[in-house]
Amino acid sequence: MKLNLQPKKPYKNSEKKIPRFNFSICLKIFGALVILLCSYSGQAQNISINFKDASLETVLKEVAKQSNYEVFYTQKLLKDASPVTINVKNSSLKETLNRIFNSQNLKYSITNQTIVVTAGKEKTENLGNGLIDVRGKVLNNKNEPFPGVIVTLVGTNRNSITDFDGSFTFDNVPENGILECSGLTIEKKSFGITGRTQLTLVVEDKVAAMKEVVVTGYQTIARSNFTGAIAKVDEKTLNENINADLSSALEGRVAGLMFQKNPSGAAADKPILRGIGTFSSDQVGYSPLLVIDGLPTELTLNDINPYDIESVDVLKDAAAASIYGSRAANGIIVLTTKKGNGKLKVSINSDFFIAEKPNMRDMNYASTGDIIDLEQAVYNRERARFANTSTMFSNYGDIGNSSMKYYSPLYQLNRNLEEGKISNADYDSTLSQWRKNDYIKDYHDNVWQNEFRQRYNVAFSGSTSKQNTYVSLNYDESKNRVKFNQSRAFNLYAKSSFQINNWLNATFGVNGTYSNDDVTDGDYNDYLTIQKRYERITDDNGNLVIAPFVGIRDGFTSSGVINPAVAEKLAGLSGFKPMSFNVLNSLQEGIEKQNSLSLRAFANIKAKIWRGLSYNTQFQYEVRRNDNEQYYDINSYKMRYAINTLTGYNAATNVYTPVEGFSTGGRFEQSSSQATNYSFRNQLDYAEEFGEGKHSINALAGFEMRETFLPRTVESLRYGYDPVTLTSAVMNNLALSQTGVSSYIFGNNRTLGALARTQKEILHRYFSVFSTASYTYLSKYNVTGSYRVDRADLFGVDPKYKNRPLWSAGLGWNVSNEEFMKPVKWVSMLKLRTTYGINGNIDQSTTPYITATRRNDNLYQSLQYTNITAQPNPMLRWEKTQSTNVGLDYSLFRAKLNGSIDLYRKYSSDLLATTDLDPTVGALTRRINAGALLNKGVEFTVGSEWYNNGSFRVASNIVFAYNKTTVRKVTRAQSSAAVYISSPIDFFQENELYNSLYAYQYGGTTNGYPYVLDENGNPSITFDANGNPISTSIKTVTNPDALVNMGTLIPTYTGSLSQRFSYKQFDLNFLFVFSGGNVMRKEVLAMDTDVVNLSGIADRYTDANPNGNTRLYVDLDESVRNYASTISSQWRNSSANVVDGDYIKLRNISLGYNLPKTFATKMNISSAKFTFQMNNIWYWSAAGNRIDPEVYSANSATRNLPSPKTYLLGFNLTL
Repeated sequence: MKLNLQPKKPYKNSEKKIPRFNFSICLKIFGALVILLCSYSGQAQNISINFKDASLETVLKEVAKQSNYEVFYTQKLLKDASPVTINVKNSSLKETLNRIFNSQNLKYSITNQTIVVTAGKEKTENLGNGLIDVRGKVLNNKNEPFPGVIVTLVGTNRNSITDFDGSFTFDNVPENGILECSGLTIEKKSFGITGRTQLTLVVEDKVAAMKEVVVTGYQTIARSNFTGAIAKVDEKTLNENINADLSSALEGRVAGLMFQKNPSGAAADKPILRGIGTFSSDQVGYSPLLVIDGLPTELTLNDINPYDIESVDVLKDAAAASIYGSRAANGIIVLTTKKGNGKLKVSINSDFFIAEKPNMRDMNYASTGDIIDLEQAVYNRERARFANTSTMFSNYGDIGNSSMKYYSPLYQLNRNLEEGKISNADYDSTLSQWRKNDYIKDYHDNVWQNEFRQRYNVAFSGSTSKQNTYVSLNYDESKNRVKFNQSRAFNLYAKSSFQINNWLNATFGVNGTYSNDDVTDGDYNDYLTIQKRYERITDDNGNLVIAPFVGIRDGFTSSGVINPAVAEKLAGLSGFKPMSFNVLNSLQEGIEKQNSLSLRAFANIKAKIWRGLSYNTQFQYEVRRNDNEQYYDINSYKMRYAINTLTGYNAATNVYTPVEGFSTGGRFEQSSSQATNYSFRNQLDYAEEFGEGKHSINALAGFEMRETFLPRTVESLRYGYDPVTLTSAVMNNLALSQTGVSSYIFGNNRTLGALARTQKEILHRYFSVFSTASYTYLSKYNVTGSYRVDRADLFGVDPKYKNRPLWSAGLGWNVSNEEFMKPVKWVSMLKLRTTYGINGNIDQSTTPYITATRRNDNLYQSLQYTNITAQPNPMLRWEKTQSTNVGLDYSLFRAKLNGSIDLYRKYSSDLLATTDLDPTVGALTRRINAGALLNKGVEFTVGSEWYNNGSFRVASNIVFAYNKTTVRKVTRAQSSAAVYISSPIDFFQENELYNSLYAYQYGGTTNGYPYVLDENGNPSITFDANGNPISTSIKTVTNPDALVNMGTLIPTYTGSLSQRFSYKQFDLNFLFVFSGGNVMRKEVLAMDTDVVNLSGIADRYTDANPNGNTRLYVDLDESVRNYASTISSQWRNSSANVVDGDYIKLRNISLGYNLPKTFATKMNISSAKFTFQMNNIWYWSAAGNRIDPEVYSANSATRNLPSPKTYLLGFNLTL
């Protein structure tokens, strides 16, 4: 029979409080917590039993109970066993068993937490004839048949391989024999036959076993033996919701992993782990290194099909990440892809996304009527400075005027009225109609559409004892918000592993993505600048409204903008093309076709050399190719504009002369770029337990080579292009781009843009040697360490900088495995760990060598010279990050409450930063290794399925992280106040928070004129007795000592609450995310421009309406208008206009329905699930005024389009 006796663990209440973050205090709390837990225990003990003349079976049951070991034996074997008398206290397991079996004609063995009882020598003959025939079936942990499993009769060479339904047979085997199940995809496990002829053996596949291990990329190691800070997100958590990409799947799941939103939505979210550790935001970046199945990749999270991912391990501290050396300072995200498991399985996913058009109420725009009133006030003020209309409009220029300026339709309406071209009635009627118009609403209704995305994924997986295979096909298509913008992508992933023999395993795979995007001209996306608010796109009947002119240049030539008077005259000239415009027509012009192909091929061969020792070689090759093309037809708006710009006029012949060939066709541009990289790694792995399991060693050593190559971009630009004949005009591009031609419209020479005259290639090579080891004693005490040396091609001067080692060391204590913890039944698992180590970063923007560019003179092409672009940096070295981490992992109340707490300190030094130099070296500044940043933080995660009655379950998970990034070293002299305000990531102060929001000290507002205080507390504006500003007193505050540090622009705390309710087949999930501790500038009206679109313009301060608000540019006294930029900048960036950036969002809510098993079985399918989900449902912001901090540019105080509500419908079917 088989015994697996577990001691009961009663529930107790517990409560934890998170103290205000202080590193030393938190260390003391950890120690106090361990002492508190220890105080529950009695005297330390191993096994204590006291029996007199008891049966052997009774004694073995008690031993199993106290040791948590399984015992295999047969009743027939124990039938003649002698009674046992034993009295031991605090005895080891082995010593106890020796005493028990000392007087028995039996023997025992211990293997993998299992005690197997077999016959002694004298009894072997009596039992030897007990042979039986055995029939059995092997199932996986989901009770599914498991084909291809090797079933071996222990102690013999006999084995059987399970067939498609998991069955196997053995004839004439000992009834007390032991069967062992093994295979490529399962954990090896032993089972006692115990006289049974029908067996059902349940094995655990390695996918399920991954819950107990962590994956660092270089190795897979038991979590109990690991000392690093690591967070694991398993497949179940990843698939709780429908995820647009991996970034959204990870959001709110990992403490300390923040996703920095791009406010404009123009780029993907950037993951940031445990703060910022470099000043090189563009060259190095803040994002963690991404690793797929053990090898680093140049892909991003958004490039990867989320359905191919089995688990994600986020390596946070030095012990977890330092094995990656000079690329590890930002942390590591390790992705483990899916693999085959058991019989053939087909999984089908179909997802549909519908995103609403943005809600324009959140943009805080003024009404059309208010904008007309402001523009009319601006016109009236400007008109008052001139004697008549003709004089005023002469300043805006006419045909042949090189200083031509744009003016609006409202200006032209007033001009027509004053020049008698329209009556007062026509003027009033037109203005009344314009007030009813709303160009933004027209744009919203006609140019935008609800985004619709459909995604289909089919995955095939299966395995036998000799191989496992996973193949997935994914198709993704989107109709984007702006009409005629769409994207299509096809993804293939295939991976197979082969157990060639009992010592050699090989894995091969390929991942490819092909995408095709249509992208409209970006100039037509800015609805605020295309046309005025009171203009229209369509009339009330849906017909297009054609504007005679708009303020959009062609972008191909050095043209300027035209005005209504010029547009009217051009319309009457036969030598020019019309300048008319409607955005719905132009959106279909110049659509850029973007094609991308990304391939990743990889191989992994593992050979067992000796007991516990294996050799592993891995190779990965990645290539990405981007091909773009864009065509503007000859009749497109921009080509018409460009042809008109480059058209001259011969007064002698009265002939308009376009550039030869230029006006015969369209514009066609192509570009092709490529990037390749490879990684090649070889390592020896050693993993072994000895001393009856007392000692465990896991170690590896190896080397790695990597190369990245960015070849030249191939570009082509053709004019006069005919897409039918595929021909283009031959033109003198050099003359057109350098000298240009005389333009009849703009009155002087205008040039035609050409392709860049320089090209570049970037090649980098790296070589690394590395090692890591961990040792565990008695499953309680862990010691870990790693060591790595990186070499790179750009580090070429001083060996002491070339060979700087990057290393880590860690200690772990599995407190719950101590004997004194056994009485503390409510503690299922408790582990303390601490690590220290050094990671690195690579910034390749500077080199140890002098760099120069060869140039030639524009006028004298044969004259060539060298232009020095950068001074040498002979002491260039890796950026270095020293990390200290103290952590606690816990599982309480029979694993009902689980979580971790981590405290960390990251000191990043030798950071490349702009540094002042002695001018005699030939440069005033240079980027050298001279900066330092300090990150301190605390993280905790707590999760619990706190209610489960079988049908109804409630589970919660809370993630929280706090981090502050402080500048610890600056080697640059103070600059002006303005640069600290405008560029906080480039200009900062020592011992202050990085990326701080600096503000002028607000002094007050007098008669609508705000002022600030300088470093001495003096106001920036002096007022006379009547409260009017004295223009000569207005000053610009330049001393940075006058600034106030209002706090950091980066959130100091982030977190989430995920809540799950399950009732029978229904699952309801909520995900709340929150962030805060940062500040932002408040949106205010600019005082230095007449183009203001925000609400509040009607309630501004005017002499007729004095209030507590500020004036606008139109209302400034004439004497101070030249100082408007100074007044406006200091007001907008003052301490009065700073708000908190805290917010809470209901990121998503989903409802899932799982088809009942009975129905699924009748339909001959494994499972089916339907999910409905809504994203971006609700948010609260401390800033108020409908400001969403995620889509708000915090330092420039600019709103961007709000995140739209999105509705998702998903279907999953498994066959």
